[in-house]
Amino acid sequence: MKQILTLTTALALAAPAIAQAHELRYRLIVADAEAAQIHIVDAEDDAGPTRVDVASPARLYVGPDGRHAWAVSRDAGQVQLLDTGVVEEDHGDHSAIILQAPVLLPATASGERPVHFNMDAARVAVFWDGTGAATLHEASAAAAGDLAPVKTIETGARHHGVAVPVGDFTIATVAPEGEGLPDVLAVLGPDGAELSRVDCLNLHGEGKAGGFIAVACENGVAIFDTSVTPPAGRFVAYPEDVPAEGMIRQLLSPRDTMALVGSWGAAHMAIFDPSSETGDFVFAELPAARMAWALDETGMEGFAMLADGRLVRFSALTGRILGEAAVATGAYSMERGVTRPMVAVAGHRVAVSDPAAGQVVMVDADTLEIVDRVDLGGQPQSLLLLTAEAEHAH
Repeated sequence: MKQILTLTTALALAAPAIAQAHELRYRLIVADAEAAQIHIVDAEDDAGPTRVDVASPARLYVGPDGRHAWAVSRDAGQVQLLDTGVVEEDHGDHSAIILQAPVLLPATASGERPVHFNMDAARVAVFWDGTGAATLHEASAAAAGDLAPVKTIETGARHHGVAVPVGDFTIATVAPEGEGLPDVLAVLGPDGAELSRVDCLNLHGEGKAGGFIAVACENGVAIFDTSVTPPAGRFVAYPEDVPAEGMIRQLLSPRDTMALVGSWGAAHMAIFDPSSETGDFVFAELPAARMAWALDETGMEGFAMLADGRLVRFSALTGRILGEAAVATGAYSMERGVTRPMVAVAGHRVAVSDPAAGQVVMVDADTLEIVDRVDLGGQPQSLLLLTAEAEHAH
């Protein structure tokens, strides 16, 4: 992982000075797992939450502008946009991030069972498992209230698939024959024509690092280099000395490093460099089964919520455990169907949803001390954590 370390050295040295430049305020966007509701609350603030109603319980994703949250309601077959009120304001010689009132926009996109959400700097792709179609949306138009797709990709059959926009190109799954996960990814041109393919057995989970997009497969990873036109794909097999039987099923995307972090079984992680010919895989073990995890804003460190209620901080370059918060939530069962916590990280805070307690736990990212428990009731789960400068909060 030499290249990863080289890329992050300057960032590590600069990070403390940047972090201390402004005191931050934190805005939570939290979707309930059972009720069709989203709560917006300014953490560590006396004001109560704002509630908006959506089509059905939603998963939340931040769009390309960092301001709008995309609410993907699988059961209702709808996608909606929330203006989070986290706004970049022009102050002449500089800009500032301020807090305004959140607003649920009226436009919706509809289809059968939207699941995977991906984006580049300008477009968002939503994959609709119920039909096997992917719709591409201009993020700027969506923020202005127009959620009509600018392109629809028809794969020909319903399946649990994915589409990733890359400028005028799209990387999308090829529908499998029969049931099960797809086994092939295709690079599609601006006109939708297939340009190339990469085999990827039982693919599930995608991530980005630098100019690379990786998709996890049963026996390795499919990697696409987006610095060339059209994107060029290749397959990299897992090494023979893996720690346990399994495959990557979820990938965390770093902002400033080339280290992609993937889940491996219940309690391991796989870290690899997509620019390397062999991937330079590193495997590490967590102290207990992982419920949810997220990387910090640089991608150098991550935070994992464990099934026994502990929150651990780990190096996203080596997998080494760096710290632990003993009791962030109660213990959760890892049985299928159990509503479990999710994690979001921003600035100096880690937010952990605790559905069983009806809370979101706010943890200091540096000390791992619990600084607040935000009571929301219900079963808060999917969440986003956004920041604004305290002196500019309106």
